[in-house]
Amino acid sequence: MTVVDCVFQTLKVSVMGEEETRGLQSVFRQKTPSPFRPYVVLEFAVGAKQPAIEWMISKLQASESSGGADLEVSAVVMTFKKSESQTVLYIGAKNSRLLTAADMTGLSKIYKDNHYREFSIEDMANFKGIEDVDSFLTTAEKQKLILHEMEAVRASDEEDHIPGYDKIKLWTGKSILKKYLSRDIITKMYPLHEPEDLKKLGADWYQIKRIFKEQPIDDIRHYFGEKIALYFAFLGYYTIALIPPAFIGIIYFITSWQSMYREAIFAVFNLIWATIFLEVWKRYCSELSYRWGTIDMVSSTYDEPRANYFGTLGENPVTGKPEPVFPKWKRSFRFYCVTVPIVSVALGIAFYIMLGYFVMQEWADKKYASEKSWVNFSVLYLPTVIYAVLIGIVNSIYRKVAKKLNDWENHRLQSAYDNHLIVKLILFDFVNCFISLFYVAFYIQDMALLRSHLAALLITQQLIGQVQEAMVPFLFLTRRKKQVDASMKKQDALQKVEYFNGEVTEEVQKQAGMESEMEEYNGTMDDYLEMFLQFGYVFLFSSAFPLAALWALINNVTEIRSDAFKMVNIFQRPFAESASNIGAWQVAFELISIMAVMTNCALIGMNPEVRKLLPSDITAVNIVLIFVAVEHIILAIKVAVACLIPDQPKWVEIELAKIAYQSKLALQEKHVHRSESDKEKIDALLKEKSQ
Repeated sequence: MTVVDCVFQTLKVSVMGEEETRGLQSVFRQKTPSPFRPYVVLEFAVGAKQPAIEWMISKLQASESSGGADLEVSAVVMTFKKSESQTVLYIGAKNSRLLTAADMTGLSKIYKDNHYREFSIEDMANFKGIEDVDSFLTTAEKQKLILHEMEAVRASDEEDHIPGYDKIKLWTGKSILKKYLSRDIITKMYPLHEPEDLKKLGADWYQIKRIFKEQPIDDIRHYFGEKIALYFAFLGYYTIALIPPAFIGIIYFITSWQSMYREAIFAVFNLIWATIFLEVWKRYCSELSYRWGTIDMVSSTYDEPRANYFGTLGENPVTGKPEPVFPKWKRSFRFYCVTVPIVSVALGIAFYIMLGYFVMQEWADKKYASEKSWVNFSVLYLPTVIYAVLIGIVNSIYRKVAKKLNDWENHRLQSAYDNHLIVKLILFDFVNCFISLFYVAFYIQDMALLRSHLAALLITQQLIGQVQEAMVPFLFLTRRKKQVDASMKKQDALQKVEYFNGEVTEEVQKQAGMESEMEEYNGTMDDYLEMFLQFGYVFLFSSAFPLAALWALINNVTEIRSDAFKMVNIFQRPFAESASNIGAWQVAFELISIMAVMTNCALIGMNPEVRKLLPSDITAVNIVLIFVAVEHIILAIKVAVACLIPDQPKWVEIELAKIAYQSKLALQEKHVHRSESDKEKIDALLKEKSQ
């Protein structure tokens, strides 16, 4: 092992013991290049035990054959007052290591024929841009590959605990990095921003002058990855799709036309329009995923398990690679015997909260009826406001519970984990947010109350969201001041800085110090869920409140830019994730659009004016049959519209066919060359035997 010289600057007095310094020096197996380009930062907790730090460094630097990540690591040890020290690791990788990881993970890059193909080292000469190896992979791709290699370091049978922490046990096959993070030995992990690129992206994305211009989706994808880019693309597409129903809602609001046909026409339009929007989005999504080389991403049994997946260390039956094995019956037992009962209890709680709201509303109505004053008038809407706020609080609590349950179920693939979490969140939030509306619409059967209740819920939640979004710039300035103050206090308390295995530049350290204080981005799950609930408010009861689309449109116009502002200025840079579509959310939105047919047909069917059009002697059963028939006709129209709009544009289908054909030709050519080579070997062998 190479003992690396340490460079340090003593600010006041030296506190760190010589034995600790010598131990940290000796753990480095290879010297980092100069200049060293770090991509990812790991921050250990203040006072983290030295054996645990040294073991992590050795794992990150060890070769793949030894169960390590084979990455470049540089450590900065900061000693503070009270003899406390903190170690920060700056992680990088050689180009050769990154290219190997790109090959192993099947990263798609542009081939010489201008189509995306999975990168292969054997064939890398035919990939565009390989001449400049440093820029062949984007920074986001490099960070994603480094994360993959760090998470792939798993505990072996002999490694049953973290050195220095005898009570923290390791599961065989468990990701060591994830264990460090979950037990707060490593407190923060984040990829570093690219300040110049980020500044340019922000100028093209969230500036006021660009509020009505198209988002730079390709630039977002280049910097943040496909998953986040698809979220913003979907949000933008959905916002545009709200314009027609919002426009019609305004016309209905300012005109005096009152008729049963008014609600029926608007409801039918909304139901068909929702289908058109979702189908056209699928076409646009396929264009984006083709352009980004992710269109053929399909999860399979040979995909690598997610980092938090644990079990007995075995091997994948398809690839033969070592990976954790967890019995399916255990996962099923945990789901049906624990998760389902807990979720059922949560749904029951949501139901009783809804009943409590109606008790409060009844009290408020009686109070206003007894004395019609301004005070009592404000009290009249207080229960709805409280209920809307309570919905948000209960949703946030349930999300934490759902995540804990999902983690415990131990799903192998990230896609399966995400889909199960989405189902849990959608089920509860749907009941929690919409059960009161269904109660009013189909139990109380009061259209006026439904209209006012829907408007109050939607507008209250939107106003709360808008206040939060409007506060973002102010909070940003306040938070940035606190970040600077925290950084200065940390600097004042600093007594000694030591560099191990190469010095990290002061500029990079300042950048890491600022980004360390930024908020962690928790993914797109909550953003999609918020959009899903809004979609339900707009379309499930569109015949009752035509202005719902207008409120949603106003909210989303500001939501796009405020989310962009937060991505650029508030959050730490997230690791890029690949995606070919919006996953289970597509199915969720389609299910809402189907349910909207049933709810709106039922609402129209219960309208007294509609009942007057029917024969006076018609039975209740026949009335139900008539509206079920109407419902099925509308569903048939939706299906026809979906079938008439292909999921992929024709040009994308042709390009995919070309890629398949070229791959077939390449395989045939390779087979011909192999056959000729085999024939020559056979001829040579026969000739040798004949002699």
